Parts: sequence; C-alpha cells; structure tokens
Amino acid sequence: MAKQTVQSGDDGAVDHHGDILPPLSKSASQIDVDKIEKRRRHASKPGEHPGVLWFYNLIRGMCRLALRQQFRTIEITGQENISEEAGVLTVAWHTNALIDSATILVTQPKKLVFGGRHDLLTRPLIGHIASISGSQPIIRQAERARGGASAEAASRINSKTMLTLAECIANGHGSALFPEGTSHEDSMMRRLRTGPMRSVIAANSIARERGAPPPHLLPVGLHYRVSWYFRTDAWFEYGNPISLEDAVHSVEDRKRLLEGEWVEAPADTVNTLRDQVREDLTPLTPDASTWDEHRTWHVLGHLRSIAKGKRLNSWREEVLAARTIREEIRLEPNNLISLQEPANRVGKALHSVGLDGRALDSDGLRTPSMKEHLAVLPAIVLALLAAPLTLYGSGVMILIAKILGDNTDEGLDARTTYHFLAAMLGPMIIWPIPMAIFALYAFFGPLTISALHIVLITVLLPFAFHLSNKIALLAWDLHIISRDARCINRFGRNSTNVPILKDIHDLLAALK
Repeated sequence: MAKQTVQSGDDGAVDHHGDILPPLSKSASQIDVDKIEKRRRHASKPGEHPGVLWFYNLIRGMCRLALRQQFRTIEITGQENISEEAGVLTVAWHTNALIDSATILVTQPKKLVFGGRHDLLTRPLIGHIASISGSQPIIRQAERARGGASAEAASRINSKTMLTLAECIANGHGSALFPEGTSHEDSMMRRLRTGPMRSVIAANSIARERGAPPPHLLPVGLHYRVSWYFRTDAWFEYGNPISLEDAVHSVEDRKRLLEGEWVEAPADTVNTLRDQVREDLTPLTPDASTWDEHRTWHVLGHLRSIAKGKRLNSWREEVLAARTIREEIRLEPNNLISLQEPANRVGKALHSVGLDGRALDSDGLRTPSMKEHLAVLPAIVLALLAAPLTLYGSGVMILIAKILGDNTDEGLDARTTYHFLAAMLGPMIIWPIPMAIFALYAFFGPLTISALHIVLITVLLPFAFHLSNKIALLAWDLHIISRDARCINRFGRNSTNVPILKDIHDLLAALK
C-alpha cells in the first residue's frame, strides 16, 4: 500500500461519538503501512519480548540518565503494587508525550512492550530505536477517520499489536498504554479508548488457558509541576492494581488466541473495565476543569498547611494537599467553596510572574533568605566552570533541542520530548563528533601529546562531558532559586498587588 498523507493541523474532524479528533502533526499525518509492517519486530515465539534485549536495556539506562537531567526532583511511590509473577498493563493519562512512556519504562522492573502511534516506528531515527526496542505500532482512529489507512489495513496492524501485547502480558511481561489515545495539554483526562482494555482481557484469557498467574491493570499517576517545563518536579504514583475476573473468552476463542489469532472480547465487558479504569485513574490526575482551577486548589492546599503551622516540603505533598482540597469541595458544602474565588485570584497573580504556592508563608508572602538571593553567585561560577566542556560536547544538541522543542507542531505537551531525546541520544550521536575532532587534532595538529595520552583523554571525554553537564544543571537550578527570590520581592513591592496580599491574609485567617 502506498504511503498516504492526510491533512494535518486542526481540521475539526470528529469521531463516531461526535468528539473532536486530535489534530495530526506533520509526522502523524504521513501513514506508510508497508513501512510500519517492515519496522515491526516479531518475537521468536508468542509471549517473548519482541525487542533486542541488550539494546532495550541500553535504551532503558539512557532514559534513566536523561530523566535525571530532565527533572529537578523525582519521587516514586507504590512500586510494591507491581506484581513480580503476573503480567501487568500500566495505564496512565497522557500529558507529556514520549516522556510519559520513558518514566514508566525506568520505574518498573519488568520488561515492557509499548504500543505507540504508527510514526513512532517510521521516523528516521527514533523509529529504528523504537523498533529494535520492541515497540508495536498503532493506527489510531485519528488517522483512520481522515483516510490515512483502509479499515482492513488498520485492523490488521492494530490486531497484531494488541495480540502481541496480550501474549507478552500473559507471559509475565509488562506493557504501558495511554487509553486517551493522544498526548494533550488539558487539565483533565479525555475520553478513554478501549484498546488497552481489549488487550489485557485477551492477556487474561491466554494466561488462564496456560495456567499462568492472571495479569492485572495498574493505574499510575504521572504528576508534573508543569509538564512542558525543563527541570520541573515529578512524582510517579503507582495506584492499586485492578484485578481481572475469570476469562471471558469462550474455550474455543481462548484456543484461537493461543494459536495467534486475535479475538475480540465482549463489548460490555470491555466497556465495564474501561469505566473501572477511568474511575481509578481519574483521582490520580489533576481532574480540574481548567489549570486555573488546579492552581486554586494548590494555593488552598499551601495556605491551609501554613495555617496549621507546617509547610509542604515536596511536590508529592503539594499534589496530595491539593487533592484533599478538591475532594472536600466536591463531597459536601463547606467554606472551601467560598474561598475558591480569592484563591483563584492569588493563583493567577502568582502564576503571571512565574511563582506558585511555595512563595507563601504565615506572613502572607514569604521573605526570601539571603542564601536564596546569593545563589546567583555560585550559579555564575558553576556555569563558567561548566561552559567550555558543556558547550563543546553538548552545545549542538542543546541548540537542536531548543529549536525543535520551541517550534514543534505536536503541541506544548511535546516540547520537552525534544529536550529529553537530546539528553538521551546525545551521548550516542553527538558526543562522538567532538571526541573525534579532538583525537584528529591531537594526532595531526600542532599538539605534542603522546598517542597513549590522546587515547586516554578521548576515552575520558564522555565522563567529562557528563560531569560538566551535571554542573551546568546545578548552576541552572541555583539560577532559578535566585530568580524566584527576586520575583517574590518584586511581587511584594508592586503596589498593584496589594489586593492580592489582602486576599492571602484573609485566606490564612479563614483556614485556621
């Protein structure tokens, strides 16, 4: 089948429910069925991981290093809910593009098989990496409805993907799918698709037919302070597993699944499980009508904690405090409802200057310490110290990530994907270039260095680049601390913010 190109951008297309389909990026609008089939890797036998395991482990290690650069703080909870014996399908809301998959990849001990948008496998570079790692292609309704692939081709590709995922899950491996079907910038989940549920139900039937431990669904909350910011805070919250009932496929259908034929589960069972996933996953998301409402809950969470004589000291504590506020407002009438309007004004005012609830204390607006203000001095020293090696080794990849991230047509939620890919792939693709330049210049240039020393320095350069980058990141974090301190001072001195400061004091009094 020839490559199909359909309209990209916001074209107003809707699905069979009348919901607006996600707009297609330029990459997603190009559907090459033959290339998709060619790039898909097949396991040597059903249930085995389809990737090249040494390469999978390499990519996993590189993702771990990249995420440590991407996030300022990382906290992980609930990993004890990941079964050691049974297969697991992890489901999450999707708000940070490729980084969402990477976070699940590095926070689970299981070998994971991902199902992803078709162009994940057909892009020039990332496509080969995804293919060798075992990722499986999906042609979404967003592409099918716009004529990007025939119903037969889409069904063939997706059925094979769902069967591969089901076989791997049944065999004790893991998978991660995002039932919304697209990454987005919304403050609440979109309507869930049924693909993940259909796969795990099939996995349950296969596992029970083989006498293997039945798999389960595992919701995970992916919490980012601001998902499209570099060096933001992250908390990955594994929730309680959703156990599956007895196999719903008939004995005959279970045999067909074992023989490698995809068989759909009953629609009512699929929809019931989808509704259960939504019920369990929703509390692990912001679940706010707007980001302003979400910030309002965070302001109230901070202020109530301060009014009780303690501060929220981590991003996880902030999320939990805001979640408690949200649930209390929704459960019963209380004074929190009347406090939302002034808290919303405070949240908007702080956000407009790059601040949040961490700028508050028992006096209203906190007074930054001298240490915070002076953080700019070590930031400058460390930046100057790191600059030569960081710019020489990573300057090109930083520039490329910045340009691509700021100009992507994938949406704001995909911005940091380019930062992440640069940090992950740079050591493999970019670093060899300055290493080779140094070696060639040292061998053939005017330098008088022995061959042994040239080889030794070349070998040590990647470690030097990595250390230099870590120093540069520390300099950036110190710069942000100092910048926030200056923002707080300017906010407090601005006469137009007097009503906001009064709102803060009134809120503190009401929350005691």
